Amino acid sequence: MIFQYSNGSIYSQNLLLCKVVKERSTIKVEGSYNVIIRRKGFSKYEILQYNSKVGEINRLNLTYGTYTFYISRPQLVAFIRGYQDSLKIFTSGNVEVGEIKRTQNGLEGYLNDFYDPYVMIIYLALMSLYATITPYPNYRPKVSRYRGIWFIIPFVLIFVYLLPFPFYIDLAIYIILLAIFYYFLVLRR
Repeated sequence: MIFQYSNGSIYSQNLLLCKVVKERSTIKVEGSYNVIIRRKGFSKYEILQYNSKVGEINRLNLTYGTYTFYISRPQLVAFIRGYQDSLKIFTSGNVEVGEIKRTQNGLEGYLNDFYDPYVMIIYLALMSLYATITPYPNYRPKVSRYRGIWFIIPFVLIFVYLLPFPFYIDLAIYIILLAIFYYFLVLRR
């Protein structure tokens, strides 16, 4: 069975099956297929259907009914970053049962007809967050990693001058701070 995700809706054979609504820590699938995916913790989700728990996801290992499905982590990272345009879904016996592909207008997934279509609906709802590519941030070699020191040094110097020490101790502290500052700024490059 083939499913398409586009603009917050899931279609099959150009018929609208359900809408995907994202809220704070939940993803609601409303329509012919009703599922609530509630986040429980880091990479852990609880799957509710008609207000009862029917499965859970732990690091994209989906336990639904009597089956366990998973997507490998390297595959997921490559999919999110745009190096790969498809994800394969496997059962616990390393049998491929489905695939999710990135298309021009969203996602497309197919699932073996032997398995419950809710499996693909759940994975499409989760992967809808990554329907577009999110590349790594650009590396900026011109920006100094010690630029924060420029903002801290004046306050430290004002604080040092307000200390009730004799003049020569203030001057020594000032010279030490400047030496440390220029060591990190100039000599460490």
